[in-house]
Amino acid sequence: MITKKHFWKCVYLWIRYYNYQLKHYNQDTEEVWLAHKQRQTIKIFRNDVQSAQEIRLTKERIQEHREDIANFVDFEPQNIDIYCFTNNQFVEEHLNEHQPIKLTIKVLHNDVSIERTMPNYIMKRLYQNNNAKHTTTTYKQKSLNQSPIEKHMIKFSPVTYTLIGINVIIWLLMILFFNRFSELKLLDVGGLVHFNVVHGEWYRLISSIFLHYNFEHILMNMLSLFIFGKIVESIVGHWRMLVIFLFSGLFANFASLSFNIDTISVGASGAIFGLIGSLFGFMYISKIFERKLVGQLLIALVILIGISLFMDNINVWAHIGGFIGGLFITLLAYYFTANRNVFWILLVLILILFIASQIRIYTIKEDNIYNTIIAKQMKEDKYKEAKQMVAETIDKNYADDETYYLKGLITTTVDSRAEAISDWERGLKTFPDSGLLNYELAVANRALDDKDEALKYINAALKLNPGNENYQNLKKELED
Repeated sequence: MITKKHFWKCVYLWIRYYNYQLKHYNQDTEEVWLAHKQRQTIKIFRNDVQSAQEIRLTKERIQEHREDIANFVDFEPQNIDIYCFTNNQFVEEHLNEHQPIKLTIKVLHNDVSIERTMPNYIMKRLYQNNNAKHTTTTYKQKSLNQSPIEKHMIKFSPVTYTLIGINVIIWLLMILFFNRFSELKLLDVGGLVHFNVVHGEWYRLISSIFLHYNFEHILMNMLSLFIFGKIVESIVGHWRMLVIFLFSGLFANFASLSFNIDTISVGASGAIFGLIGSLFGFMYISKIFERKLVGQLLIALVILIGISLFMDNINVWAHIGGFIGGLFITLLAYYFTANRNVFWILLVLILILFIASQIRIYTIKEDNIYNTIIAKQMKEDKYKEAKQMVAETIDKNYADDETYYLKGLITTTVDSRAEAISDWERGLKTFPDSGLLNYELAVANRALDDKDEALKYINAALKLNPGNENYQNLKKELED
């Protein structure tokens, strides 16, 4: 026996899992119209159909008003499926049409006939899962809910769930294998660092999006991704949402690399701000500026920004870059079909921003992040970790003269000055044009009362950098 629960459950499943939009509901005849613009399909659900004559009248009404229907749903439908729910027994006539549009009539008498209409096995299983907690009223309210945010939140969002799952799995693996999230560990597993990217490690532009500093960081980002990801995925579809997310993440990371040269950047927040930018792009395109929708988005954005102010390691440039990237890719996709002239303008603007960021990234003076971390560890009296970091830096061929300078300071503290001098001398063989190492060897030899060696090194340092006051003062002191 067909009940209203069967009817509203089917309507709900098509809205939730196949991203159909509610277009019309006639309470008197209990008729629901759903539309999917990308698929150019309309689903019409009729409850309590009494006869085949009623079905024929519905079909004729649709055929006579095809142009009005196209204007109403804002696209030219290629397929219209009519689902007729009935408990009456009548002869099912062959009412399907294929020209000028494909029109399919499906008469549903029971659960078996309903399950036959389901497009795949998963959908069939979802229908069979008759949750007693979900009443007819529940399915009806969720189907007819037109709240700007809530109508998107009920939609099934596999890409959003997958992205959240990937982030959480990586987080758990980090805890399992590393137990803590030091800068060195985040650097080793793919954190975004200016120094490494300009040395060819471009994979960090993607890997950094799926790494997080701590529990609060991932919790905040995943809650934001759940909200904004579901909304964007509901509006544009699954794969388009993924493109917006990744494009925004890349744009955010290019912005970060353009201004942050001495920090490790990780997290999905840049890509999430891109989803927010995309939402504002959708509102501009659709010209729909409902107070409730704008208000809810602004409240969510203010809360997100407010909470982030109390968290460490917030990358403001990545947030700005991500927002701009999400806005631009949304407008670019729209104007590709709506206005090709505007499309080319936007594309040129994006290319200009990209080229400008690359010039900025590769021309600004880079800081060796490994040296920065080593110096920080030394300041915190973590000489064992600093010594290990020096060894890894040399093994990776990322060492410079400052690395050997720091190595000597560590050796001085942990071992002896004599061994430190050996470290600086090895460094000078690798970097013979280092004023820093020549100066440090001059200081070390002065401490050993070897004036001649000290003068040799300080003269070499001054030859490399004659304007350095420290070098000049040391030479004057040695000569006096």
